[in-house]
Amino acid sequence: MVLIGIAGSPRKEGTYYMVEKVLRASGKPYEIINLSECRINQCCGETSCLNTKKCKLDDEMLELLEKLKKSEGLVIGSPTYFSNVSGLLKVFMDRCLPLYFSESLKGKNVALVTVANIKELLEFDSNGKCKWHTEEEQSAQKCINALSTFSKHLGMNIIGSVYALHGDPSSVDKKLEELGEKFILPLKNGE
Repeated sequence: MVLIGIAGSPRKEGTYYMVEKVLRASGKPYEIINLSECRINQCCGETSCLNTKKCKLDDEMLELLEKLKKSEGLVIGSPTYFSNVSGLLKVFMDRCLPLYFSESLKGKNVALVTVANIKELLEFDSNGKCKWHTEEEQSAQKCINALSTFSKHLGMNIIGSVYALHGDPSSVDKKLEELGEKFILPLKNGE
């Protein structure tokens, strides 16, 4: 069994970096799925998956659903877009409805990561503080909340989350490594 990383960014940069850092720190075999390289259609809203526990759309998501079922656990990452996940990740999340109905991910461990960067060029006030820090932090927290809600709906055990600000994922390397190590260590008192 392997850990599966889901990188929900159109670029293979900050989010991918964070997902990979957590996976490497776990010391377990892993695979990263970069959603920007996958052909995944939007959910068509047809509800046959309620009864069949399978999606009727024929695209790469069918293979991903099987990988998720067979995985030991997940690391899910998204850049922060308007205080939420990216469109790529939202389409992926919507297509996980068969996993919700089948409860195939129930009890699996999941780690959540996001990177926020409201302004490409940071602006600082007269005290040297980023003018956008608070807004960026709140946006990242809301993105983590969206990932958390999704994970809870699927019955997964959230072992932790990390967010990075100002488009600088390396600033939280230690936290990412500690998060990855939680896939090895037994959790204490419902952590």
